[in-house]
Amino acid sequence: MRKRNKVQRLLAIMIGAAMLAGCGSSDTQQVPQDTATEENSAVSAQESTQAQGTNEKSESGEQVTIQYWHQGTSQADTEFVQKCVDSFEAKYPNIKVEATGMSSTISDQETKLNAAVLSDTYPDVIQLVLAEVGSRGALGDFEKLDSYIEGWEEKDDLFDSAYEMGKYQGNQVALGIFPNPQVYAFRKDKFTEAGLDPQNPPATWEELKNAAEVLTERDGDKVVFAGLDIPSIDSSLVFTEPYMRSAGSPVIDELNLKPAFTDQAAIDAFSFLGELAQMNVSIPHDQQKGDERPFMKGMSAISNLSPQQIGQFMKDNPEVELGYLPVLSKDGSEPGISFCGYNLIAMGATSKHKEAAWLFMQHMLSNEIVWMRTEDFKVPIVKKSLEEQFIQSGNPELNQAVIDYVESGKGKATVPWISVYNKYVSVAYEEVINGKKTAEQALNDALSQLEKEIE
Repeated sequence: MRKRNKVQRLLAIMIGAAMLAGCGSSDTQQVPQDTATEENSAVSAQESTQAQGTNEKSESGEQVTIQYWHQGTSQADTEFVQKCVDSFEAKYPNIKVEATGMSSTISDQETKLNAAVLSDTYPDVIQLVLAEVGSRGALGDFEKLDSYIEGWEEKDDLFDSAYEMGKYQGNQVALGIFPNPQVYAFRKDKFTEAGLDPQNPPATWEELKNAAEVLTERDGDKVVFAGLDIPSIDSSLVFTEPYMRSAGSPVIDELNLKPAFTDQAAIDAFSFLGELAQMNVSIPHDQQKGDERPFMKGMSAISNLSPQQIGQFMKDNPEVELGYLPVLSKDGSEPGISFCGYNLIAMGATSKHKEAAWLFMQHMLSNEIVWMRTEDFKVPIVKKSLEEQFIQSGNPELNQAVIDYVESGKGKATVPWISVYNKYVSVAYEEVINGKKTAEQALNDALSQLEKEIE
């Protein structure tokens, strides 16, 4: 039976790796194997009880070593993780953490993780990107966390989105440790010049459409200053998906692992984006190439950017004052949905030290570590109790917008074929904005191609 399971596992890894081959970098992320021993499955509900059990082992002189694999190999990444490890080991002296940095390229990570599965050296705790929740979740890499979370004293302090992004087929297999929202920023000076009120920016699709037209500057038919950054290529659908979701489309049925992007809501969203693109209010660019975004070059009035990109723009253009759109609603009748990617943390299903692994995961989500990560890397928080401190630090207007976009955010669906979905739906997007197909035809064609490849 074990031999048969290993063969099935190997086949699943090969299929999963093939599906993820197009995912690229980690910028944009079946039931886990039940391999826990009887001793490991008897995890107590409360952290205090876990710590007590750990201390009892310490008194007996037993040393536990856990493996933690994290994203990034830069000096900054390594130094940050070492600070986390040092503070954890000071609290739990009988638990040693061996940290290993991974390449930020998903294909490299897949190779490393597949090798770890086959050699039975999978880490006890792993930091992953959102795409891997689906790809590795389908392979059974992660321990279900629901029973651990039930007894976690700080469970109600974590943002809802940090939980939602870590679910695979309804099971909590990971927890978000820091978000990466896309925030609509705008230039207040350009709003004033165009006769728009920077204190009352667009909040709905129609208001955005009208503002984009007023803000656009042309030389004949050529746009020389864009009213809005509308990407000509959106291979990750980071720009597109918020419109689909804000219109009411589920995009993908994650619980049943089925595409769901040909409904009327998705068609309405694509139709709107097609109309917007045909207005000639943007300069062609690739959404994935952030530094080439017209806004970053001073050639656009409105763009959706990461907090890091906004920070870079401010550094390069200190004289320009920015404002931030509220999370866009389709028509004001329902709240809008933004795009928010996530880095997450998970427990390996094959870990032989699950109690120690859970203690380390709690440490990585403690206020101490969350705030240290924010200070070191300028990333948003994931704890409700730190909201006010985050908002008042640095730029309050930007930080409030970041919190709003995080709390209203949804990232990529956690399904194993997300890269295949991206491939075909991004083509549909290009067909619509270039007037080659109607939204309904383009989306139905994308669905047909996707189903052929994943069935």
